[in-house]
Amino acid sequence: MLTKIFIKNFTLIDKVELDLLSGFTTVTGDTGSGKSILLNALSLVIGKRGSQSLLKNPDIKCVIEAEFNLSNFNIKKFFDDNNLDYFNQTIIRREILPNGKSRSFVNDTPVNLDVLKKIGESLIDIHTQHQSLFNSNNSFFFNLIDSLAEQQKIVINFNYELNKYKELQIQLEKLKRLNTSLNNDSDYFSFLFNELEDANLVPGEQDDLESKLKLYKNSEQIKSYNYQIEHILYSSDGSLEEKVFSLNSILNDLSKITNQYDPLKNRLDSILIELNDIQSDLNNSNFDFSDNSFEIKNIENRINLIYSLQKKHNLSSIEDLIEKKKKLKNKLDDSSNLEADIKDFELQIETKKSFLEELSKKISISRKKILPLLKSELESLLVNLGMKNSSFNFILSKSKEFNRFGFDDIEVLFSANKGITHSPLFKIASGGELSRILLSIKYIMSKNLSLPTMIFDEIDTGVSGEMSNAMANMMLKMSDKMQIVAITHLPQVAAKGTQQLKVYKTNYLNTTNTDVKLLSSGERVDEIAKMLSGDEISDSALNHAKELLN
Repeated sequence: MLTKIFIKNFTLIDKVELDLLSGFTTVTGDTGSGKSILLNALSLVIGKRGSQSLLKNPDIKCVIEAEFNLSNFNIKKFFDDNNLDYFNQTIIRREILPNGKSRSFVNDTPVNLDVLKKIGESLIDIHTQHQSLFNSNNSFFFNLIDSLAEQQKIVINFNYELNKYKELQIQLEKLKRLNTSLNNDSDYFSFLFNELEDANLVPGEQDDLESKLKLYKNSEQIKSYNYQIEHILYSSDGSLEEKVFSLNSILNDLSKITNQYDPLKNRLDSILIELNDIQSDLNNSNFDFSDNSFEIKNIENRINLIYSLQKKHNLSSIEDLIEKKKKLKNKLDDSSNLEADIKDFELQIETKKSFLEELSKKISISRKKILPLLKSELESLLVNLGMKNSSFNFILSKSKEFNRFGFDDIEVLFSANKGITHSPLFKIASGGELSRILLSIKYIMSKNLSLPTMIFDEIDTGVSGEMSNAMANMMLKMSDKMQIVAITHLPQVAAKGTQQLKVYKTNYLNTTNTDVKLLSSGERVDEIAKMLSGDEISDSALNHAKELLN
């Protein structure tokens, strides 16, 4: 339950600190005193967006704190699931900075607004603008029906599986788009791949070809150089071989005299051997220079093919072209694999759809079973609130597609009088009727919800006299199970509260401020008497106020 509220620098509030009790708390005040400010502040605590305009003093931050006693509520799992520290006395704090930025904390741990909204939904149920609850908003009644049918967990699981189903559909569409794109390019990719495949490229081939082409194109010059080398080595006119041989003969004679010349003789022997090897290599050349025009043409064609492929793909080497071929092959393979992936996703989607259909049928059956009970209890409660001839029709039908509540649509029809055709509730119910209907629904929900606090904002609008007393008794009974806070303008409702807060305005130094205080017993008598008779409090109003409070 909500135990403390702290508000600082929020709209017309400088600073407010409130201690709240369990049971039934009423909030009263003159029209325009700022009763709604309290609700707006609490709305920020449970995730409503804020702005710089909410700051009373734009130069300092706004701070709103709400303290909750959670000892009697099974909510620890939510804290664990969201990595939050759990304490029986939990503090939620919201700050709005002068620059308009907002910060949120749960037990001093920073959280985002999504987490704040989720925890807020588990702590406080705030009702304002009840018309909007019925305005084609099926979620309100689905939540009510499912809570009565005790199948909230099943519906949550359905919603989880539905999200998985939608994710599969999104992935399938992505694959189909990719497959279409690949299919559109498939012929072109195949042409490029086959072109590279037919080229039969070999790593290092380009350098070898260019080297061989250079050799063939310079064959005449090479033959000339070979002739010159041979002439130098072996010409009869003082050939290099003869000179080395003569020198070797002399050194041979010298070696007979002294071994001092043996190293030189050995070196000359090595030279003679090398000269013979050079001659042999020249004679045994592998290149046939007789007629190489055909070979040159083939090499040139091959090199031109390689250059052309490199230019087409904007690449600079054979190795890059080979890698390009691999990538094209992968794309062509991917196209084939995608077809299999698409079929697999389609199968998963069909399986998931069948599961959702079966689960939605179970959910729908449970709803149909509970609707007569809801109709009966709701109509019975409204009898006690002066609407003895009112009746409801809950029409459950199959929706066009899955929604987060299953495969159902619901239409709530209402008639306030006998013989009057049932029509959509939000279209025909008056303000006073909607107030009583809403309270009756919340009364039913309170018996099935594990919720600490429920707050009503002038739910008694359009109601007076005996009916207001009946509504007050209903809220008082609800407070046996949960904390009820009601902002009201009716003395009959205000008097039923176990405590009463008064919202009022003060003016100081041309500045308006809204303040809140807990009324004592004597102050409650005066406040309720004022609500009965106006600013001029009569004795009869005082006596009536005392009667209401007893």
